[in-house]
Amino acid sequence: MKITFVFIKIIQFIISISILIIVHELGHFTLARLFKVKVERFFLFFDLWFHLFKKKIGDTTYGIGWLPLGGYVKIYGMFENHNHKSYNKNNNLKFYYKSSIKRFLIISGGIIFNFIFSLFIFSYLLYKYGDYDITLNSVNKYGIEVNNLGEKIGFKNGDKILYIDNKYVPYFNEIIQKIIFSNKITINREGKIKNILLNDNKKKYLFNRNEEKYFITPRIPIIIDYIKNSKYNKEILKSGDKIISINNNHVNFFDQLRDKIDKILKNKNKIISLGIYRNGIISEKKITLKQYNNIFFKEFIQMNNIFSFKKNKYNILDSINIGLIRLYEIIKNQILYLKNIINTNSYKQIGSFLSVSREFSGKWNWILFWSLTGALSIWIAFLNLLPIPSLDGGHLFFIILEMFLGRNISEKISQKCNIIGFIILSLIMISIVIWDIIKIFIY
Repeated sequence: MKITFVFIKIIQFIISISILIIVHELGHFTLARLFKVKVERFFLFFDLWFHLFKKKIGDTTYGIGWLPLGGYVKIYGMFENHNHKSYNKNNNLKFYYKSSIKRFLIISGGIIFNFIFSLFIFSYLLYKYGDYDITLNSVNKYGIEVNNLGEKIGFKNGDKILYIDNKYVPYFNEIIQKIIFSNKITINREGKIKNILLNDNKKKYLFNRNEEKYFITPRIPIIIDYIKNSKYNKEILKSGDKIISINNNHVNFFDQLRDKIDKILKNKNKIISLGIYRNGIISEKKITLKQYNNIFFKEFIQMNNIFSFKKNKYNILDSINIGLIRLYEIIKNQILYLKNIINTNSYKQIGSFLSVSREFSGKWNWILFWSLTGALSIWIAFLNLLPIPSLDGGHLFFIILEMFLGRNISEKISQKCNIIGFIILSLIMISIVIWDIIKIFIY
């Protein structure tokens, strides 16, 4: 079962990243053809030494390589400088014989297409499914539940979040992202107002990929709302039941129930006694736990009957507008993420595609798949904006430099920079992959 779970995650990631590579390279291809520049090759993945497939259609060879570290389009005359003395009719099809603005747009094509693709995904999902917001006020009725990471940065079960950096956040959905990039969280803890300060040492925990992503969740009272067809359906639990004790120990919330069960199991005791409140009557039920996990009871609790959810529906224009806002928020958060990685010296937490693949579900979930694909598309666009040789941003930097200087950069200089940049990036990527593999065995 676990192997299948991991396999589905990997397959989803491969499909997602393949789509994004094609979209990115299609951007370069489309802008090149628009400006009548010849495209010699269009490849998904790199074909170093050999390829898995290729076919020539017109002037372009399309193919699939074996090295899944990206893809490329080979644009005719990209690494040539103007040489009017050797001008011939084929120069009209060459990249470097086009104006600076056209070359700039061709190189920007991949970034532009990635942004447009992300906007399309977000807008479509919003238009088709809408979204839900859970109000912070309804969560604060019971407070929050925290895991080990939440405790490390200063939270406790039952805390009620009031402000983040002195600002009120109306919806709980936004809380985690806001906390990650904040410096102060104001809480109500058992009637007392306290401040949790996030210094660089605490933020290291937040950027640790081995920690759980959702370090706080709404605290849930143990009111049963839904029973699946199981042996517990008629024998033990019914909709509307409230679990009030376990082995004669009083409990109000799911986290308390979970902690009590964990302690019982540590003592190798598999029989528990539940106090059930049903229709004004308290009764005692016994359960033998053969295979226990922490979602055993939680799967019976429907949060939409406990908290106030706001269902948002969008028309086409609204979905595009909200999609643009989300796109902006993701870009802003990526910048803040890099800033915090630098400030906290958390470089070892940077991950490769192995880390990214963990974000996908172990079951086929198309909404989550496309949401992650949209976010990854922005990440690829953002990465390619960086002025690093061999990336799009490096090429754009040279073109802008040419515009500023009023003359072309030496072909030898640009080629050497791109080769050096490619070698350095490849070494960094290989190092990150190796580090990711090491972390799997360490943790």
